[in-house]
Amino acid sequence: MNKRFRRIVLHIGAEKTGSTSIQAFLAANRGALLKAGFLFPASLGETNQPAIAAMAQADKADRNLMMLAGVRPDESIEDFRARTRTGFDAECAKWPDAHSLVLTNEHGHSRIRTPDDAARLAGFLQTLSDHVTVIFYIRRQDLAAASLYTTALKMGHTDTGPVMPTDAPVPYYNYWRLTRLYEDALGPGLMPAGVTVRLFDRAHMLDGDLIADFLMAAGLPADGWVRPDAQNQSLNPVAQRFLMAFNRKRRERFGQDVDRYRKHLMLALDRLHAGRGLMPPRALAMAFQAQYAASNEKLRARYFPDYAAPLFGDDFSMYEDRDGDWMPTVTQALDIGADLWVHQERRVDALKREIKRLKDELEKKS
Repeated sequence: MNKRFRRIVLHIGAEKTGSTSIQAFLAANRGALLKAGFLFPASLGETNQPAIAAMAQADKADRNLMMLAGVRPDESIEDFRARTRTGFDAECAKWPDAHSLVLTNEHGHSRIRTPDDAARLAGFLQTLSDHVTVIFYIRRQDLAAASLYTTALKMGHTDTGPVMPTDAPVPYYNYWRLTRLYEDALGPGLMPAGVTVRLFDRAHMLDGDLIADFLMAAGLPADGWVRPDAQNQSLNPVAQRFLMAFNRKRRERFGQDVDRYRKHLMLALDRLHAGRGLMPPRALAMAFQAQYAASNEKLRARYFPDYAAPLFGDDFSMYEDRDGDWMPTVTQALDIGADLWVHQERRVDALKREIKRLKDELEKKS
């Protein structure tokens, strides 16, 4: 008999709404969550849990998701589901006092695309509990698209700026459509129908704080938690251009090990050059956002009836009419190169000190 939980909290993003920070918070507090009766299962992922979305797929066509979830090349999606469920059930059995389950994966936003996907995910959840709460943070679509530019660069892309198509709405940004998929799959009688939608906007978060807001939405205690540093921050325009240049022909210039080096580069850029990234022209952002006016109004009426329309407001003053081909000045390029060089040398010095310390310890023991 599989363990049954009093309730399940499933956080599904959306992407670029602080999901990495929520996941880091949950991972840092795994032990404290258990003491409070909430299991955050490591068998589905130590921080992010892509196995949740992978198990909802009909096949292995989404190669990136399969890789993230740890699907083996020689196993079918059915075998992966069975293997994952076996490991998950074994972990649940270790913690009989856990009365609730907390899950998180932003691919629950981007990879649940059809009613069948949602039904497969709901089927898994409903074997575990009759009470499922889905927490879905949403962000104005143009701002989400602008923020995704740094993510694209970190994945190796070489676009010169945020991608904002205006010829037709992109299903990825139709939040109303996704809430319908989840509500239809989970059925009536939950809260409401299983979906809790929150705005990724400090003005609308509890105390202007994402983690405090998430704790409230999830029904978790407000205090007594470890707070990790901010995660997965955007890069400023100079750092974005630096990473774009690195991505172009990187293997031709630096060899097959370059992606391992690139990880260290991204960590350094995150540490040294976080900030608001390149923004597209204001007219483009407004045209892109207008495509979602109707679906956003349905969201407002359903989940935020007390809010004035439009749901996300109509302030576009954060955009500049900067040329999309903007490049750093020579001085800016030299400055970022100097910052990265010194950061790397300090990292090498720290490693040398650690090696010396370990050698000294070994000598004392011998």
